[in-house]
Amino acid sequence: MVRPGLVTLALLALSAPAVAADWEPKQWNPKPADGDVVLPMPCGGDMAFRRVATPTGDAGSGPLDDRQVTLGQSDPETDYIEHSRKDNLAGGLVGRDGARSYLIGKYEVTADQFAAVMEGSCPTPSAQGRLPRVDVSWFDAVQFSARYTEWLLQKSPADLPRQGDTAAFLRLPTEAEWEYAARGGAAISDSDFRARTFPMPEGVTAYAWVSGPSSSDGQLRQIGLLKPNPLGLHDILGNAQEWVLEPYRLVRVARLHGQAGGMIARGGDFRTAEGRLRSSLRLEIPPFDTATGQATRLPTLGFRLVMTAPVSVSQSRIDALRAAFAAIQKGRAGETDPIALLKRLADDATDPDMKRAVETIADSLSAERVARDEAEARSAKSTIYAAAAMIRSLRDLDRRLAPVKARWELAEKNRAANPADADEWKTLYDATQQALDISKRAYRDILVQTADDYDKARLTKALGVLTAEFEAQKLDSFARFAKLFVKQVTDYAARPAQDDDGWYRQLVE
Repeated sequence: MVRPGLVTLALLALSAPAVAADWEPKQWNPKPADGDVVLPMPCGGDMAFRRVATPTGDAGSGPLDDRQVTLGQSDPETDYIEHSRKDNLAGGLVGRDGARSYLIGKYEVTADQFAAVMEGSCPTPSAQGRLPRVDVSWFDAVQFSARYTEWLLQKSPADLPRQGDTAAFLRLPTEAEWEYAARGGAAISDSDFRARTFPMPEGVTAYAWVSGPSSSDGQLRQIGLLKPNPLGLHDILGNAQEWVLEPYRLVRVARLHGQAGGMIARGGDFRTAEGRLRSSLRLEIPPFDTATGQATRLPTLGFRLVMTAPVSVSQSRIDALRAAFAAIQKGRAGETDPIALLKRLADDATDPDMKRAVETIADSLSAERVARDEAEARSAKSTIYAAAAMIRSLRDLDRRLAPVKARWELAEKNRAANPADADEWKTLYDATQQALDISKRAYRDILVQTADDYDKARLTKALGVLTAEFEAQKLDSFARFAKLFVKQVTDYAARPAQDDDGWYRQLVE
């Protein structure tokens, strides 16, 4: 486990709540793991977080670079609520290497953690205190995040990361932040990311408290008793629903509808049927209870926090944002670029209505260009991914061929004694050789086509995204294969007349 800063609780001069003995780890981190980020709390408590990487490509590609993700799930029954849609995400914590991330609570905020921040006296740590804090309104959750941030700023400022001269802060997660983390982020493949839930090889009830006697049995459960998702997050689905930051909006075919409604609860709870549990599950919760006249509080609804940072943290940052926007807007504009021509027409127009009309057309074309560039980036990434998988297949076939051939040759020597065995090994050898030849041709075709379709800059950026994802998924061999493919493509583009055996030897050596 690591802390963002260096200050320990023993050095803190705490005000109310009163100082208490440090909590045992089981109260706040019952399943410690490598990569845990720990923040101190009042009353001797702590809160564990996990880092969520949002790889966006080349670290030098600018402060406006972000990651496009597919959220939601297509289902006729719930399409108006959860239909698949594109969104964009970029972590607010930027490392020295330009890598973006944000921190999200490893567990739901517990009853003891809530009391330590919100009450005037310290709670006595207990088994009951390890339950998620439910019966908490959206406003209570926001107030908790504010008070906890204030406490850290005043009592333990070194534990808050900084962006420029501005400290990070805690808040509720946005829907995109919550769902991206719930699905597994960059730690899983794109296909697994789009599945109904994150991979659950041991079955749903090993990872989520749902309804039924074999799971929750109708009861809220203590944090961290089940297995985590691929990012190390516990109880992100099931147990307690979780508040998110923004108001509820319907889905209007691939985009959010314009009306903002109540607040949003994500993730399902201990009463959710196993078959209805999904990462896309979202419910509208009225912020106020008409019957009681108070803010809505439910016995199934809690929350977890994220840590992020403001965007405009310094004048140099603002200057960089302005320059990045101008560069994106300009794109590959030249003298014959229609967008540039329209901008000049708008600048020269004297009629205000004409000026607005031309600017509208220019902005529309500019948005279309950005969308096309993003589509090309996704296509390049998919191509590299497929090529890396093909390299692994080629290597497997190449390794398999020699021993199969040796067995076939041995069987041929003994054909008189066992002709069926010789025929069987000959058939296997021919099939393996044929599969290898087909794979070599297919790989060569992909290599040549990729060199024709994408320039080096596009491939390098896509490789940066994939490399970060492969490393997060611990697919080191795939990362090597992806880099080798991009190298071979760029080599071919520079010198098309290459020795076919040369590139193949690089793949299998």
